[in-house]
Amino acid sequence: MVTIPAELLHAIAAPGGGQVALVIGAGCSVEAPTSMPLATDLAHEACRQLVLDQILVEGQCADPWDLAALASLVWAVTHGQTELVKRFPRAAMRQARPNLGHKLLAALMAENAIGHVLSLNFDFAVENAAIHLGHTIPTIDAPGQPVPVRPALIYLHGSAISDPERLVLRTEAIDDAWKNQWEQIVATQVLSAPHILFAGLGSAAPVLSATLAMIQEALGAEKDIYQADIGDLAGNTLAQQLNIPTERYIRGGWCEVLEKLGGRVAADHVHALKVNGLANLVENAFGQADRARFTGLAAKLAGVSLLALGKLRAFAQLDRNTLYRVHSPQVDTQIAEPMVKLAELGEALGLEPRPTAGGTWQLFKDGRPRAQVLLASGGGVLRLAAVEPRARELCAQISAEVPQGPDLILIGGLMPSQQPPRHIDIVADVDPESLIDGLSDTPIVSANDPDFIVRIGTLLNAA
Repeated sequence: MVTIPAELLHAIAAPGGGQVALVIGAGCSVEAPTSMPLATDLAHEACRQLVLDQILVEGQCADPWDLAALASLVWAVTHGQTELVKRFPRAAMRQARPNLGHKLLAALMAENAIGHVLSLNFDFAVENAAIHLGHTIPTIDAPGQPVPVRPALIYLHGSAISDPERLVLRTEAIDDAWKNQWEQIVATQVLSAPHILFAGLGSAAPVLSATLAMIQEALGAEKDIYQADIGDLAGNTLAQQLNIPTERYIRGGWCEVLEKLGGRVAADHVHALKVNGLANLVENAFGQADRARFTGLAAKLAGVSLLALGKLRAFAQLDRNTLYRVHSPQVDTQIAEPMVKLAELGEALGLEPRPTAGGTWQLFKDGRPRAQVLLASGGGVLRLAAVEPRARELCAQISAEVPQGPDLILIGGLMPSQQPPRHIDIVADVDPESLIDGLSDTPIVSANDPDFIVRIGTLLNAA
């Protein structure tokens, strides 16, 4: 089981954020489905191709598994790096599928829980994770590009689309060329964060260790430096180089570590939901029974992942463009009423609501799932006519991603309509006279409808 130091857990959830910087290496992209090769495998395959293509001869490279040494050899033979880089899987690097750790990192950056990320990788897994969640993050991969104050991704050695001759690959470039250059300036800016986590790195990185030593000397005190890796502390070269103490070495996989960090932030989000939602219910004169329903249902969100909470908030806002919506007190207050109604529905019909990893709620009867509910809010400014097309489109998107989409949508906070909403046909949506056809669209039920329990109960019995 992965154990995260208390100081790091406290820093990742610090008010205002920006207390933690992250430095990532190849170990973060080796986990599926990203499945990028480690530097040793990358070098060995490139060397094999260089020999077959008669750029190198068999045995010319003393250690085909050493990428830096291979790059130096290719430079000496061809007076450049292009022939080596041409044999990298750059298309796969650009299209790299993000793993769970990358998605959680993108969410933590969106929340400003993690500030700058310094990547020693070439692949685009972090960027692709942000795109998947509906966010964009600033990226810097070449000298002259300013590093913004807000969370950003910096490719310290270049990226999959960089000029091959600018990639930091050769032993000479790794050991000395960075000194007093852009790489050291950027590293100094990123590594000045109060807490720094190294992940997926096992090899020596001179620019990092030297810069950290310089910063520590300037500050006159040790920085809070942590390292996460699957291997032992004793066998990690970078950990030894950075003098990582035992209590700050996190033994665990990349995705496991990010799950723990994301879980700490998620716990604060659930707490904020309880506080903000309950305050809204009190202000709007909801009774004690309704407040108890809300707190009981909110308690079930304990342990739900950060990504699931982001989806729940996005769906609550009927956001069709974002899979992860950043936490805000406004969404907490808006989702409170639909949650009360869902809990009331469960009590009346003998159903148990449980949150899902997909950002919806599952209704169970005698331990068996009966229906999946999407909770949403009109925010007090939208009528049913306005939210209906958004809800339909959102359900279609969800159904395209998962085996089963929502069975019904429960929406609170709707403005009163000029005329009563059209009655939902519980037997046949296409032909009201038909006893065979089922509902062609996901039913939408207003939480403000005094008969919402009866209507939903009828829908579930008809299903």
